[in-house]
Amino acid sequence: MYLEKLEIQGFKSFANKNTLIFPGLLGKDQRGITSIVGPNGSGKSNIADAVRWALGEQSMKTLRGKKSQDIIFAGTDKKGKLSMAEVSLYLNNEDHQAPLDYNQVILTRRIYRDGASEYLVNNSRVRLADVQILLAKANFGQKTYSVIGQGMVEGFLNTTLAERKEFFDEATGVKQFQIKRDDSLNKLISSYENLNQAGMLMAEIEPRLKSLTRQVNKLKKRGEITAELKQLESNYYSRLWHDLNDKFSSSNKQLLKLEKIKQEKIKKSDQLNRELGLLEKQNLAGEEFTAWQKDLSQLQNQKEILNKQAAKLEAELEVKLEASGQFDLSWLISKSGELAQEIKNNEEETLGLENNIGQEKKILAGLNADRDSINARINKLNQELLRHSSSLGGAGMGRINQELAELRKYLLEAGASDSLADIKIIIQRIEKKINTLLEISGGGAVKENLAELQRNLMALTQEKETITNKLNESNFRVSARSERVKLIKERKKGLEHELNGINNKLKHNQGADNLGDKEKERARLKNHLAELAEKINGLKEKLNSFNARENEQKIKLFALQKNLQALQAEINDLNNQLNELKINSARYETRLEDLEIEIRNNYGNLRDVKDKKPDCLAGEPEAMEKISSLKRQIEQIGGIDPEIEKEYGETKERFDYLDGQTHDLNGAISSLEKIIKELDGVIKEKFDEKFKTISAKFEEYFKILFNGGQAKIVKILTEDLPENKTNEENETGESSAGQPLEDKFANNLKRIKYLQKYNATGLAGIEILATPPGKKIRNISMLSGGERALTAIGLICAIISCNPAPFVMLDEVDASLDEANSERLAKILDDLSHKTQFIVITHNRASMRRANIIYGVTMEENGVSKLLSIKLEEADKAVRK
Repeated sequence: MYLEKLEIQGFKSFANKNTLIFPGLLGKDQRGITSIVGPNGSGKSNIADAVRWALGEQSMKTLRGKKSQDIIFAGTDKKGKLSMAEVSLYLNNEDHQAPLDYNQVILTRRIYRDGASEYLVNNSRVRLADVQILLAKANFGQKTYSVIGQGMVEGFLNTTLAERKEFFDEATGVKQFQIKRDDSLNKLISSYENLNQAGMLMAEIEPRLKSLTRQVNKLKKRGEITAELKQLESNYYSRLWHDLNDKFSSSNKQLLKLEKIKQEKIKKSDQLNRELGLLEKQNLAGEEFTAWQKDLSQLQNQKEILNKQAAKLEAELEVKLEASGQFDLSWLISKSGELAQEIKNNEEETLGLENNIGQEKKILAGLNADRDSINARINKLNQELLRHSSSLGGAGMGRINQELAELRKYLLEAGASDSLADIKIIIQRIEKKINTLLEISGGGAVKENLAELQRNLMALTQEKETITNKLNESNFRVSARSERVKLIKERKKGLEHELNGINNKLKHNQGADNLGDKEKERARLKNHLAELAEKINGLKEKLNSFNARENEQKIKLFALQKNLQALQAEINDLNNQLNELKINSARYETRLEDLEIEIRNNYGNLRDVKDKKPDCLAGEPEAMEKISSLKRQIEQIGGIDPEIEKEYGETKERFDYLDGQTHDLNGAISSLEKIIKELDGVIKEKFDEKFKTISAKFEEYFKILFNGGQAKIVKILTEDLPENKTNEENETGESSAGQPLEDKFANNLKRIKYLQKYNATGLAGIEILATPPGKKIRNISMLSGGERALTAIGLICAIISCNPAPFVMLDEVDASLDEANSERLAKILDDLSHKTQFIVITHNRASMRRANIIYGVTMEENGVSKLLSIKLEEADKAVRK
């Protein structure tokens, strides 16, 4: 790597853009020497300052200025001042000595009059630290032997031990590692400062975080209890609400059902009332009936008259027969009339009884139909009991099922029995069983159903008892009248037999005796009476038929009235049931409204309760006890500000962040200390290796320059310094375990400051010992000016020989040397030119003779420098021609 070109613009006296081109490799790895010459004050040293400034020099004193604007061209009488200064170094990097993937590296530094400045590498902006690292890796030294200015040679010997140590850091090639070490130490200090600050913040936050954690745990527990309470209240209120709502809905449905039945029965009652009104309005006793009664009355009067005539005629015949001595015939005639009249009376009585029996049988048929209807309703109740028993189950329902089974048995017996005594006994048993069921059913729907069943059953049993009484009475009447008809018919049969015997006797006597006109008259009357009797019987049949129809209508009327009364009783019973259902429904509705108010007050969301399907929970007392217990726990926890959780989250987040930062910082500290330890090893190894070589070369070049004598460089170790004897243990080895945070930070800071002051080489400084030939001088301060310059030059040449920089710029380092020593220096530089590139600013002819290119600096205008150049090889060829 070597310097190809240097561009200067606006830097000090170089107002215009000036370019210096340097030779490349000249064969056998020789890099050549470039000399820059010119009169005093022409601006030669400004070129050295420009190179030093481009390499990152920060000291304005070294650059021979007071402030940064001093290096910008300040103007002349004829040329105005510039606003910017710029210097660019074009470095050949084909050997990639600089760790960049470029064959040419352009290092540029630019400064503006407003104070802004920038560094560029290949036209890309970079930091100063990046430039320093790049130069250190390429073996540049911006402060030491890469650019050696006026007075720096002798001044080097006048530096302190510690300042010489910095020079040797560059000389031994460990500067790049030293920069990294210093950077790591600075980062370590920053990490410890951040760690201390984070620790102090954590110590400040931790008590508050503990308090907030306790409160948040309480809040969390309160939330868990509240959630459990919400769930329990939801299930509890859901079960109560659904239970009441089901009862309310069931009551309303039953109410609607009974109301529908009631309306149907009212319609039926209205129909029966209309039929009853029609029957009552019918005029059965019409003119025909009156005419029949009138005709019957007339015929009966005629019959009575004829009977009187017949009786008078019979009396006359009897008197006549008795007068003639025929007493038997007279008795037969009289007896025949009596028997005929008795038979007639029997026939009339039999007809009346048979009509009554027919009507009674119709009544019996209606009563039997009513009884069958009641039995069907009792069977329906039995089926309802069976349904209730099937819906009941589980533990504690065995006795209820047993009682229901016995009740169903009694209902079957009540439906099958027609005995009034048995029915009364069965009714007593049924009532007893229902009361038992009401006692053991507990309550709720079962008790209500049983109570309703009891009411219906009592009504049906009473109605059946009434109908059974009527059936028994009607059957008794039919039986009694049938027996009377039977007796009358037997009596009629005997009378007819006796009448036939008497009539036969009369016929026999009639053939023997002639009764004359009276007998004919009697026969006529008899025939006439027979005709009247026939007419009377016809009218009576019509009247009886009319009366039968009238009786049927009366029976129908009575049946309608009876049905109307029964229907009205059912309607009244339905009204009672409806009133009771309305009361229950209103009670359920009120309880439901109260429950909903309680739910809104205690639980909040009624919709959730309505939509939730209730879970199987413990009984109501157990649930209420659990709810009360949870509420007491919430009261014991007390009210906590909900913002506590937010504050806890923010505090916890900050504490965790600081804890994470602390963890990261501890990791970074460990990594940095490891890196520092590794760098210390590398620095010590490289420094020791190079130091031995430089020490040997220094002695060699010293003997060349002085034609003999002795010289060496000695390392001053830190343990050799008295002030470090007592501090080393405290600052490096003392344990910080158990110390307060502030003490730990202070101890670590002391330890790092110690590491910054004394690097891994363990050097406190470098001592130079030089004894010219023939003298016994050990201290360099006793050397003459020329001896001191030669000693310093010898040391610089030793360093260049061991660790050559890409180029070395020497600014009038030979100014204090005589001609012989200048020749010796020129010869050494010529020998070293195969290792590095030399740019020499000089007035010495020996240095000029060995240069490949000579640049001349003049100042034609006041204050503005100008360059002239000449290649000596081309000039030599031109002279020889």
